[in-house]
Amino acid sequence: METIKKNYPLDGFTNVDEFISWVQVQKRFSKKESLDKMKYFCSILEHPETKFKSIHVTGTNGKGSTVAMLNAILTNKGLNVATFTSPYITCFNERIGYKNNNISNEDLLKHANILLSKYPKIIEDGYELPTFFEFVTLVAFQYFASLEDLDIAIIEVGMGGRLDSTNVITPILSIITNVAYDHMHVLGDTLDKILTEKLGIVKDNIRVICGIKDLELQKLCQNVAINHHTFAIFPNYSSLSIEKCDTEGSVFSYKNLNNLNLRLIGYHQIDNALVVIEAYYVLKELLNLSETNLRIGLANAKWLGRLEVLSKDPYILVDGSHNIDGVTRICEFVKNLNYPTKRAVVSISHDKEVAAMIKLIDDTFDEVIFTKYTYVRSADAESLFSISKAKSKKVISNIELAIDEVFNNHASITIFMGSLYLVSEVRDLIKSRRLVTK
Repeated sequence: METIKKNYPLDGFTNVDEFISWVQVQKRFSKKESLDKMKYFCSILEHPETKFKSIHVTGTNGKGSTVAMLNAILTNKGLNVATFTSPYITCFNERIGYKNNNISNEDLLKHANILLSKYPKIIEDGYELPTFFEFVTLVAFQYFASLEDLDIAIIEVGMGGRLDSTNVITPILSIITNVAYDHMHVLGDTLDKILTEKLGIVKDNIRVICGIKDLELQKLCQNVAINHHTFAIFPNYSSLSIEKCDTEGSVFSYKNLNNLNLRLIGYHQIDNALVVIEAYYVLKELLNLSETNLRIGLANAKWLGRLEVLSKDPYILVDGSHNIDGVTRICEFVKNLNYPTKRAVVSISHDKEVAAMIKLIDDTFDEVIFTKYTYVRSADAESLFSISKAKSKKVISNIELAIDEVFNNHASITIFMGSLYLVSEVRDLIKSRRLVTK
């Protein structure tokens, strides 16, 4: 038992900061060939994953935005909605939400300590202890199961789908936002392989919405769906008409829905909204939703750190795009903006496809500033600078000094981008200047 004491507190935690510090240094990954370990964890907790209704969301990009839009629509209906998302931007508790509030410190500790109390049994039964994401997922499931008035939980996967810790639920609807290259070391090095992993969330007789545009990949989705006695539903992109898409949001029409207002910024968010609309058509009959619920939800939905406006004087946005597809979509949006000077402040994790991302940024912005966020994964600003071929570029490794530069020497628009770690730090620093747009 002495070796156990060194790994975790036998009596649990009484301080939430100590718990968060502990859980965040737990093992991040373990080799998985099945979900048997996660199913075992659920069994010793009396299967909390079976005690609430859910929607399951996977995809390369846009998962969180899709959750946010669905949450806003269902909340407008008057439903009590819980959410499970990752990573967080402002605080750890943000991962687990209910009625648009983060889980309380008390509930976080309560359900964490319940799980910790099972550790001696887990060890006795010969199982590996939960990884970080397994632990947080189990805490979320316990919390949702404890909520007497919960109507539905929207569950975002951590990575992939087939072997994701969340994939022990049986949802009323599955959603795949899109597929692109990211986490190839885990999910595979082709889009077919990556999509196959994401299609692992498809369940028997449960419909799946797929924001997939490629016809061959659509066939893959449909074949997997048929094997599960269901069918895949795709947005009809030819039925989309965009009236406006700028830094104030978008106005678009789709099928028989005219002049939809979307608060989330960017063409990629319109694509996410089409997936959500197709989900609405399915949920309309299951949850008795109205077109008004859809319209108000899309107009109200917000999601931190995704082309989020932090200041209008000077005009500053932040975006957490951290892969080629995400950066491509941001650059697509920026190129269509009518601003005289466009500036990017960039920091990227060293394990990403740095050169390809920088080339996209170089080709889009008039000026690029390279900086470094404080977490260990950040690439060195000087190395990013050396890769860049931007006509106007500079290195300001210290983020606070980079923010000073943005405020002291205005561009028409500045976007901090390249990593959610960067976004998290920049939001706090700019907020401290009391210039965050509410």
